[in-house]
Amino acid sequence: MRLMKRSKVVLSLALVGGVFLGACSSGVAQKDYDAVKADFDAAKAQVAQLEAKVKGAAPSTIVQAGQLQPVAAAAQPTGWDTAESIRGGLKLVATYDSSGPDAWDVKAHPNVYFTSTGGTGSDGKPLFQGLHVIDAYSKEVVAAANYDLGSTTSPHTVGVSPDGKWAYLQGQRMLSDGKTTEAVTLIINARTLKLEKLLKQESMFQGSLRVQRLHHVISFVDNKGQDRVVLEYGFGSNGGPNFIIDPKSNNNVVKAITTEDTGYWMGHPFLTVSPDRKFLYVGLKMAAWSDEVAEVGGLAKINLDTWAVTIIPAVGNHLIGMSHTADGKFLYVADGHESMVAKVDTTTNKVVGKTSAGVAGPYGLAMNWDETELYTIGKGEGSHNTGSVVGVIDLKEWRPKRGITNPIPLLDPNDMLSARSIDHGQLHPDPNVNELWVSNMAGNATIVLDLKDRTVKARIPVPNGGTSTHSGAFVKYNADWTGSVLADHGGPQPAMYQTRLGKVQAVAAK
Repeated sequence: MRLMKRSKVVLSLALVGGVFLGACSSGVAQKDYDAVKADFDAAKAQVAQLEAKVKGAAPSTIVQAGQLQPVAAAAQPTGWDTAESIRGGLKLVATYDSSGPDAWDVKAHPNVYFTSTGGTGSDGKPLFQGLHVIDAYSKEVVAAANYDLGSTTSPHTVGVSPDGKWAYLQGQRMLSDGKTTEAVTLIINARTLKLEKLLKQESMFQGSLRVQRLHHVISFVDNKGQDRVVLEYGFGSNGGPNFIIDPKSNNNVVKAITTEDTGYWMGHPFLTVSPDRKFLYVGLKMAAWSDEVAEVGGLAKINLDTWAVTIIPAVGNHLIGMSHTADGKFLYVADGHESMVAKVDTTTNKVVGKTSAGVAGPYGLAMNWDETELYTIGKGEGSHNTGSVVGVIDLKEWRPKRGITNPIPLLDPNDMLSARSIDHGQLHPDPNVNELWVSNMAGNATIVLDLKDRTVKARIPVPNGGTSTHSGAFVKYNADWTGSVLADHGGPQPAMYQTRLGKVQAVAAK
């Protein structure tokens, strides 16, 4: 084996000294002592605030050596490979020791949101691929990491395993020749934010070897109680392969989803799983001539027990965002190029309606708590790609909502990077908070939209002056670091669906 070039991991750490102030035994009036102590308490509180700001803003550097795996082009077994990983062309290329200190105080910040970090830092230098962790309530960045693999890129996704143990990040590394780069998938220990593994995807497509980049990640517990993560590869309308992995078994591949399985080309990689965890939905391009024929794009509905595939045709041209009703009866699908939203009956597997998205180039979709409104994230997909507005569809009237400012502007006119190429929208897991968190692919902050008055409630800056918050996951941790994903770009987890279903039923009962 040969050692890979040493990589650097930038972690958010802070060290603050403490001071004890005691009372003098004599010669000091009580009011003077009280005044001094009050000043000290105020100073201590200020130090605590500064410490919180330092996290993720002024990281120190930890060097982490990795070991390159001897994986030949013929995909010789490494001990990690499975028949499905080899069939889909997913390889293990490096392993690391991911042990280390906790990246943040999980007792103080048990409810967090993971999202990506990239772009150019405040020092004018490109940031290495990274992620940051935000307290879901206080909205402060509590941890951040950037991974120096010898090459810079803005990562396009962050996902987390159902138990909160692993994070998954798109990245790029420089090879030993110092000239060649390759796309890699980073598997990260979520507790330490240190690297655990690097994966690479390459397989034959249309007669030639093709390397695909990781684009999105979703996680779920299936109907048999098994933890699953879906790694979604590809950009544009040539998505796949996709891989279902077992995060509790060394992140091994359980199932590869290729064109052999779907029977058609896969489109933009934006997959979702049904609320009952029985079906996985994959967008399809259907044919090479799809650009010339309207509405030939469809969905592959994959049975997670039998792997049987049902094709739902004529959904749209460039299928991206998907959002399920809590009862699982309907699936809404965004057509990013036609700026439409389709409504699919998941019992009959047919499109039962289409309406305007109310924005140009919709990307992500999300519903409010009582499912009376559907939010369309106006990225400008297939057009200007600098979108900064969120559309609102009235699901009862089945058209863009009237009587309100629609679409909702997210841009701060004094900061053109405050909302630029927005893409995903995720409902905060707490209905009392009633927020939509919007990722900002070319912008400098995660945008929090108050759903009660439909205004921007907060902007959470990317650490180090960076950009590229693409996708993310809400995770709840216990004091022992056991955890659970509550929602990610694939949609809510079952507990959140149940809460939403209760609110839907309450509205129907009125």
